[in-house]
Amino acid sequence: MVRSRVPGDLLLVASGVLLTNLFVFHPLLNIIELRAFLGIVMVLVLPGYAMVAALFPGKDDLSGAERFTYSIGLSVAVVPFIGYGLLSAPWGMNVGPLMISISALILVMCAVAFIRRHRLPEGMAFSPSLSSLYRPPVSFLSGRHSRLESVLRISLVFAVLISAVTVAYVIENPKPKVGFTEFYLLGPDGTSSGYPTNLSIGDSGSVMVGIVNQEERSVDYRLEILLDGKPLPSQAAGEDIHLGNDERWESEVTFKPDVYGNGMKLQFLLYKDTELSEPYRELYLWLDVQDGTGDD
Repeated sequence: MVRSRVPGDLLLVASGVLLTNLFVFHPLLNIIELRAFLGIVMVLVLPGYAMVAALFPGKDDLSGAERFTYSIGLSVAVVPFIGYGLLSAPWGMNVGPLMISISALILVMCAVAFIRRHRLPEGMAFSPSLSSLYRPPVSFLSGRHSRLESVLRISLVFAVLISAVTVAYVIENPKPKVGFTEFYLLGPDGTSSGYPTNLSIGDSGSVMVGIVNQEERSVDYRLEILLDGKPLPSQAAGEDIHLGNDERWESEVTFKPDVYGNGMKLQFLLYKDTELSEPYRELYLWLDVQDGTGDD
């Protein structure tokens, strides 16, 4: 008899993968609690279950409880290696690459499991049932095993429980974001070109200065402009800038050099809150300023 029907457990695993990806990547399905639950299952259960299904296609290979426990154990062992591999990849360990990698592993293992089960004689392939899931916990922990095997099995159960609790804690108590401030210079046309680097005394130069507050709180900033270490008058110099979190300040800053020389350092210093002894951020341009008579 030819068996072509996809086993229910493999179909359920594949559906779980697709559902989890849908809730992770679709912007309209941003339900945090459901995403957290699906994420735990995706990371802690599905990779290992698919691998166990591929390695042990027969119904007598493992009991139901053994399959479940080994599924979590393999997941805990394999997923970190995927993360380490992504750290050295060009795209890094972001949510997208991590989800794609885990999903690919699960689906490939499901395909292998389907092929291996299909090749077994009729009635010998594993097929999950409620009775098989209910019966095994006792035999898994208290059946006839050597003392060493029993200790290893009990240790695996505790490792699975600790891993599940750890993942749940990390999801519920994410690491606080590290605040920072974006500070940038653009040319007068708002692009990263056209900076006024050649001027004459009496001429004005202008740049676009931008500040973006990502400090996770409101911050008071102060902008100072120096030319070769000396304060340079500007309509923005000394201005107090108050920004709430995620707020942006961008303004055209005009300056007029009052001394001439080549290779002069024009500094834009950004101070934060009441700390005025050391700048929080610094940007600079190199200026060549002529004396205005045509001579250097």
